[in-house]
Parts: sequence; C-alpha cells; structure tokens
Amino acid sequence: MSLTPNQLKTELATAMDAAFAEAIIDSYVEMQQRFLAGDWQPSELDGGRLCEAIARAFYQLDSGTITHSQLPKELCEKIEDEKNLRSHNLSQPDRVHMTKAINLVYKFRSSRGSVHISPHYGADYMDSMLMVHAGKWILAEFLRLAWTKDKVLIAETIAQIVQLEFSLIHELEGVPLVLDEKVSAPVEILLLLNHADGHKLTRDQLTTQCKNNTPGAVSVAITRLLKTNEIRNATSAGEIALTPKGQKRVIEKILPSFKI
Repeated sequence: MSLTPNQLKTELATAMDAAFAEAIIDSYVEMQQRFLAGDWQPSELDGGRLCEAIARAFYQLDSGTITHSQLPKELCEKIEDEKNLRSHNLSQPDRVHMTKAINLVYKFRSSRGSVHISPHYGADYMDSMLMVHAGKWILAEFLRLAWTKDKVLIAETIAQIVQLEFSLIHELEGVPLVLDEKVSAPVEILLLLNHADGHKLTRDQLTTQCKNNTPGAVSVAITRLLKTNEIRNATSAGEIALTPKGQKRVIEKILPSFKI
C-alpha cells in the first residue's frame, strides 16, 4: 500500500506539529522533482528546507518542545547534547546519526553556491545528487523513528521513498535528452528550455534535442507555445526563451505528473 503525499502529511501530523509534517513532505517532493528535471539550484535549496523542517520536528520528538524559528545548527546541538544536560526521548545513537546527516546537507547547501554567491562553486549535478540522496536517507530515517503506524506500512513507505529513480533528462557531453519517449512535443520543449542555461535555446538546438518528436511536431509546438506566451523569441540570433508562465507550468503541472 503506497501513500500519497497528502496522506503521509496527515499521518505525520498525528505525531508532530502539522506545519512540520507539511513542510517536510512538500520540500522533499519538490527537491526530487527539481532534481529529476535538472534544476540543480532549486533542488539544493529544497534540501535545506527539508533539513530545517526535520530538525524542528525531530527536536519536538526528542524534547516535546515546538519551535518554528530555531535553525538546524542550534537544534542539532541541543539534540546531540554531548554534555548530557537534559533528558531525551530518543536514543543517543539515533540522535547523533540524524544530526550529522542534517548538518551535512544544511552546511553543504549554504557553502556550495546555491544560497550565497561563490567564486568557486555553482549548483551542479554532483552536489544536487548528494543533497537528494542524503535527504532521502534523512526522511526515511525520520519516518522510522517518528511514525507510530503499523510496521509493515512504515517499511513499505520507506521502500517507496528510497527506491532508485531515473532522471527526466540525461546529459552527455553537454547534450540533454528527455528520457520519457512518450512525452509530447510541447512538454519536451518546456523541459529542455527549463534545463538549459539561462532557459534559452535556438530553434535549431531545440529541433536537434527533441528526440522524442518529429521536427514538424516540434515546429508546431513552438508556434503554439509562442501564442500562449509560455515561450518567447529572445534574440535576433533565433534564441527562444522560457517565460515565467512556461516555467510555472513546468513546476506546477509537468513535474508533478511524473511519479516521484
């Protein structure tokens, strides 16, 4: 039995503040969707949001205290409590493992160019992959410790979370490929533009990169997307750019249609 994100939020809200349950699931789902679509920076930012939500929920489970303002670093110090200054509801090994993972993701997201401007780092596939898979472990471990449901259901839900997923876009030598061979031409175009640097490509680049649809179908789709203002002509060099309206469709309609 698999649960929808909303069902999982409802289940978790029985064990913790409902705002924490909602933030945990929403940030995890969006992190996965953005990663699969090749949006490295948003997936890293969502990894940070996941850590903030889980740190606060984990602190509530361990101490019985709810806080909506303290950041992961401060909360993790209280949860680890190396000097044993207070009592805990969770075991010391579980507390240490979780806080180490939270600190790894949260610090990484802050120092590798996704939050602050860095002369050395920019959000990329490798960093996002670490964030996503570490975030996946954090969520699965959190469910194991926090959720008091039937053990079989918990095990099935965790297995669903940690299963190996495939990317929506594979890039080889700088050339992207939308892996879903059944995707329509408009969706393929929007995904490729969303993935591209600056969200811009020339017509020729789009026609070449759209492997799942014929050049004729791509041309018709470009015309229709221009009429709906989801893309626009960007330069005299023939570049086409994704508009905020088009990106909104990618984020709110297209990505959620792919199973996470």
